[in-house]
Amino acid sequence: MNLILLNFFLITVFLLTSCNSSNSIRLKGSSDSKKDDFSNVEIVKEIEGASIVHIDQKQRIVTIRSNKVLNKGYYITISSLSEKESSVLKLYDASYESLFIADILEGSPKINDSIAQATKERSKELDQNYTEADID
Repeated sequence: MNLILLNFFLITVFLLTSCNSSNSIRLKGSSDSKKDDFSNVEIVKEIEGASIVHIDQKQRIVTIRSNKVLNKGYYITISSLSEKESSVLKLYDASYESLFIADILEGSPKINDSIAQATKERSKELDQNYTEADID
């Protein structure tokens, strides 16, 4: 009985110490996928006091209320529940006091979603996908 307990104890100690070892064996695909996940992380800064107050799904526009002046350009909306990107907006010069109007380019924004300006890299990517229409 003591021999069985001793073997069980030694195997348990061996397994616990090998799991914390820095020389552990890693599969090639698993370590590469973890690096890829972190390389695509975008750090965005939410605009304090800015949120969506009206959505028109038919015309694909939103009305944004903001305490600060918003410049025209690309913005992303962040869901208040999941804290993930829920849509991409393009803001134009159309504004009235603290209300701004933006086109919905991608996704489905919700009322009270937070607003953040898109990063420079993301803005360049969106410029390539969404060109301005020329009116004759």
